[in-house]
Amino acid sequence: MANLSMRLGAVALGVLMVSVYGCASEPESSESSENVSESQQELGCPDGFTSAEWRIINTMSPIPDLPVDTTNKYADSAAAAALGQALFFDKRISGPIEEGTQAEGQLGNIGDKYKIACQDCHNVASGWLFDIRSNNGGPIPNATALGSAWMSRNVSSLVNTAFYVQGNPQSRRSPHWRENDGFSDSEWFDAQSEPEGAPVQNGSRLQLAHLIFDHYHDIYNHAFPEWPLDPAIANLARFPATGSPFTDVDNWNGMTEHDRGIINRVLANYGKGMEAFLRTLVSRDAPFDRFVAGDRHAISQSAQNGLKLFIGKAKCAGCHSGPIMSDDDFHNTGLQINLALSPHAGPGETGRSGNQAFICNSPDSEFNVNGPYSDDRHTGRLNGFCDASIPNNLWRTKELRHVAETAPYMRDGQLATLEDVIDFYDRGGDPADANNVGPREIHPLHLSHQEKRDLVAFLKTLTGKPVPASRLVDTHRP
Repeated sequence: MANLSMRLGAVALGVLMVSVYGCASEPESSESSENVSESQQELGCPDGFTSAEWRIINTMSPIPDLPVDTTNKYADSAAAAALGQALFFDKRISGPIEEGTQAEGQLGNIGDKYKIACQDCHNVASGWLFDIRSNNGGPIPNATALGSAWMSRNVSSLVNTAFYVQGNPQSRRSPHWRENDGFSDSEWFDAQSEPEGAPVQNGSRLQLAHLIFDHYHDIYNHAFPEWPLDPAIANLARFPATGSPFTDVDNWNGMTEHDRGIINRVLANYGKGMEAFLRTLVSRDAPFDRFVAGDRHAISQSAQNGLKLFIGKAKCAGCHSGPIMSDDDFHNTGLQINLALSPHAGPGETGRSGNQAFICNSPDSEFNVNGPYSDDRHTGRLNGFCDASIPNNLWRTKELRHVAETAPYMRDGQLATLEDVIDFYDRGGDPADANNVGPREIHPLHLSHQEKRDLVAFLKTLTGKPVPASRLVDTHRP
């Protein structure tokens, strides 16, 4: 893994010496100050910041245009986004409920079908599309999501997740790793896993194809004119009501290879429509952005102190870099899963290493960016990945935009507040145990109480404007 400080420094050097704010570089002597223009001297840096610090801050704002994803030619299609939005609210995607009680927030009884839409875990009512139904820390301290069964992970916000791109966001070669553990290599590959994920919606790709054929036929064909729905899907003898490589396997294996390809194309296009919808869930113009753009009063002095700590003593920007404050890379932060705080978490999960085989060699690896359903099979995103040796316990850096609105925190939701998170990093992580091993990338920070309060004040300035209200409307078809 590249040295984080070197990488951050390289980013900073790419920023102009005179920032959007107009902060001039500091002259080394009175003689060199004569070479700084009068306007630059008048603008200067905000109080308390050096020009070197301000160059780093300018890499963190504003949020840029949406990144390129050439593997999905429909990524910016309004028609595909409309289909994705409708299916986001449709409960008929889901199969039988397997675990949980209504007292715990379950959406039906064991065995009930058609109860779980995407929005039931990414709640519209939250404003930021994260789970306020089950990962609320009480009265049952579950802290993880409840789909058809309990999951081991906290549900994250969907807002601004389109910006998770490692490297140059405008390069088609930049990986688009998804989930905390790099579960998939594109947003559309990731999205299509949810309908038939056993603990998520527990449906199947055949069930999804019939739902789309029966209720979204015209919308789908409008969104994907090169791939119109095959009328034969209506034939249940040829295309059973349920089945996939993972559930109702006999139904799936009983189909011809050609017919399985028809259903896989529908599944892939479902994922691409969902990506198009997710790319509309963008929040910009946080108080922090206004501060960087020139409004000196947009954030408090405490928040400014916290910003200085964020890029300095607290070392947050070493991983939480760039406009969404994530390097989209994978690190060992030394989290010890506490089942008393998050009883459905998975202490034995290995992180990034656990998904290498899924992306490269599983029955669904044909959906990776090099596979037949990708619209650009030559991105090079997977170069070196499938043969790489990946250590255990590497987890992706979470973005920090609107972080103050999306508690609880960490991959299993076991930390209830931002103060808890800062305390965790201040002590340098948790003690090692059998599942918490490997070289760590954090160390004790020795922050004062006031410095911790200042960091919290800064993090609260990262909440931008809400996503467009039109994107939170239930448009599914009865």
